[in-house]
Amino acid sequence: MLSSSNPDRYTLADRWCTALGAVLLERNGLNPANNYEFEYTEEIDAEHRHALKRDWGIASKGELMSNLQDLQQGGHNASFLNIRSFLSTLSVSDQNQYIASMPNSTQEYRQHRIVQAYMNRLPSVGIAAWDWGRYVYLCKNSVFLGYISREEAEELVMPIAKMTQQCYSSWHEYGISYLIGRQFWWGQITADSAEQMTRYVHRLVIHPDSPWNQLDWNTPLEG
Repeated sequence: MLSSSNPDRYTLADRWCTALGAVLLERNGLNPANNYEFEYTEEIDAEHRHALKRDWGIASKGELMSNLQDLQQGGHNASFLNIRSFLSTLSVSDQNQYIASMPNSTQEYRQHRIVQAYMNRLPSVGIAAWDWGRYVYLCKNSVFLGYISREEAEELVMPIAKMTQQCYSSWHEYGISYLIGRQFWWGQITADSAEQMTRYVHRLVIHPDSPWNQLDWNTPLEG
């Protein structure tokens, strides 16, 4: 589902599942026209192995599976939801007072401000898109690097894809959640902190040739 030597074999479900990781896949220079396939060269292989080890601590299947489990069981969204749950019990003035009591140079302060700003603008699932999009990217990358097979990736991604489709109503809502999740992870409030990611999401939402515009959100994933 996440990799194939023959682009004509991609089903709509294949493409839909892969499109969940489109932001990071495009950031890495991959092309949606061939379902974001990695082109093998020794240099590209070494580059992605290094990046996966540096950014995720992944250099084996076991380390990959540990990261995937963390993302599936909550990831950064668990912290976002915990903060939102607590702030929702307070009035706006009490929220401001509580957050103002934190040193404003800390990530804790910035994350609480981000949650406060978006807590009522996201569906109940929060910023899960940020975790699930990276989950799909890791699976796609790991097939290329040989840590898992294409069939293993299919089995791993399908439950995530189904949850995503049920929890969000559109690619636009998914993209917004992804961006807010990125800001929450980065711990920054300003728009500049998410400028690069915003460009990728904007292109995916606006460009007529993007997979997000070619694939209906409610594409059947069975079969």
